Amino acid sequence: MRSFFLTLFSLVCFVGIAQVDTFQQDIINYLNLNGTGQQYGDAYDSMFEVLKETFEPANVPEKVWGELKNDRSESLNEVISFLSFAYRKHFTQEEIATMTNFYKTEAAQKMLNPVTGPLSETENVQIALYFESDVAKKVEAKLPELSVDISEISQHWSKDLFQEKMLALLEKGYRPKQ
Repeated sequence: MRSFFLTLFSLVCFVGIAQVDTFQQDIINYLNLNGTGQQYGDAYDSMFEVLKETFEPANVPEKVWGELKNDRSESLNEVISFLSFAYRKHFTQEEIATMTNFYKTEAAQKMLNPVTGPLSETENVQIALYFESDVAKKVEAKLPELSVDISEISQHWSKDLFQEKMLALLEKGYRPKQ
């Protein structure tokens, strides 16, 4: 069942990637604004830390690590594109626009990155109003279903990425620790 879902989902994604429409692009923009792009960028980087630890005895040169990381943007764009199909399944273009407009605000960006400074009272009100909105309530209601889709996509992406990089290291003659 899982492989059928993944095959069907991949087919839809590949057809969709070839023809990105405005709705698709809106979702991609939203995912990059709401911290999802950063989250997967961090996951990409963390995966390399695991690989470096695994291949520590092989003394892989930094140049090789750099070569392996040269597809970072492409890989992140790919996973965001796959994730956009999960969001498309659950939300309308208008709902995505509402979410995007919220995440474009300084309040939302500060909420995502508290290092930028504390939230003002006005920003706290703005955030509270959004989370009381119909769209935010729908996001909350759809979260269990959406999480299943996101989890499936994330697992396949990270597994495939890890295998691809491990295989590349093995093909170059590097061996992991035993």
